[in-house]
Amino acid sequence: MIEIFKRLFGTTAGDAEAGLVVQRQAVQAPPLVMREGTTLPIVNWEAMDQFVPVDSDAPGIDAFWTATARSWLEELRVTLGKPYLIHESGRFLLLSPQEARPAKLTLEYVEKTRKRILRLLEGIAAESELGKVCILVLKDQERYYEYVSNYHQDDGEYSLSGGMFLQYGYGHFVFVESKIHEIEPTIAHELTHCLLQHLPLPAWLNEGIAVNTEHRFCPPGRPLFDPDEMHQKHVNFWNASTIQEFWSGKSWRRTDDGNMLSYDLAKHFAVFTSEDAAAFRAFANSADMADGGSAAALEYLGYPLEHLAEAVLGEGPWRPKPETWGQGTERGQFRSMASTVRRLQ
Repeated sequence: MIEIFKRLFGTTAGDAEAGLVVQRQAVQAPPLVMREGTTLPIVNWEAMDQFVPVDSDAPGIDAFWTATARSWLEELRVTLGKPYLIHESGRFLLLSPQEARPAKLTLEYVEKTRKRILRLLEGIAAESELGKVCILVLKDQERYYEYVSNYHQDDGEYSLSGGMFLQYGYGHFVFVESKIHEIEPTIAHELTHCLLQHLPLPAWLNEGIAVNTEHRFCPPGRPLFDPDEMHQKHVNFWNASTIQEFWSGKSWRRTDDGNMLSYDLAKHFAVFTSEDAAAFRAFANSADMADGGSAAALEYLGYPLEHLAEAVLGEGPWRPKPETWGQGTERGQFRSMASTVRRLQ
């Protein structure tokens, strides 16, 4: 039996049972179309849609994107040099300078967390089946910021961090190795986004669910501000203009207190809406970022979204006004690969 596993998958039966060595599909990655003007190899993922096999079923599509992602990580591995290696598990690809044991533990943790999220958000979260999720662990802070700066279209100003999920193109995690001990809350939070990517959720609902999932799995320590201080910050910040940034998702791009306050407000709103599990499930499956979830709230929750804001901020001009949002909404999750999804329908 062991020899059969070796011939089929290039691994051992024990490794396969552990779920930490990929069962490689016989899929050839297409030539990679790279973005221009980047400091590290980054794929133009929209351009890769043209190579998706038109006659493939869902497992075939999943294998195609996994092979393509693996080919991309190999380009990065060569550029970054030693000691970077690629490791794999059932649903993840990891590019990391870690030694074998820490890399294995990282993959075990993300696999376990994936299963926990699917149980917690049953009926809402779902596997994408559009390729394994990539995790990049970079050696130091300098290399980390060099990498993530390639994804910012503006002046490059963004919140400091030691790890994040980049929803651009083929969504993936990126961390600093020295911050790897802080990986668990970030993985729980961002992996929730991965498993919600099939839904056109407003950013506030997307982030609210992710924050509450993160805190469920990784209880936070003592908060920076006590409840009265945080409430006052909310009262001082939110007004007729900034609340529209919140509903449209744009406030998460702020680099001032608006970013922190957006997460906190979303956390409270998600708790309020989830008090009735069945209604919340229906709401989450119907909420649309185009209107901030307004229509779904009326239909499934039985009240307008401004009632959520009133519960935290008191009376005010809190009604979502999509007609004022200008250039649209921020999704807060990675791309849907719409052309691929259409082929599977």
